[in-house]
Amino acid sequence: MVDEAYKKSFRTAMQARMKKLFMTHLIIYLVVNIVWLAINYMMVMPANPNLPIWQPWYSPIGWGLCIVIHYMTYVSGGERLIMEIEAEAER
Repeated sequence: MVDEAYKKSFRTAMQARMKKLFMTHLIIYLVVNIVWLAINYMMVMPANPNLPIWQPWYSPIGWGLCIVIHYMTYVSGGERLIMEIEAEAER
């Protein structure tokens, strides 16, 4: 009984930690890419009018895909990952 209560508490703490780390990653992504796009559209694009309008979006799109993978792996798929961690700890 105590073992199950500990496991439930561990799972809850790990899920909260994973969500917090994801939210930190998302906030950093938003702040950095807002600054990145602002610099590009205010300074780089006017100085180089021959650049395509979508060129500054490469970095945010690539990082955005990583954000989606982070969410799918650690937040929505976190329960499976936590079970694997528990199984390794029990060995």
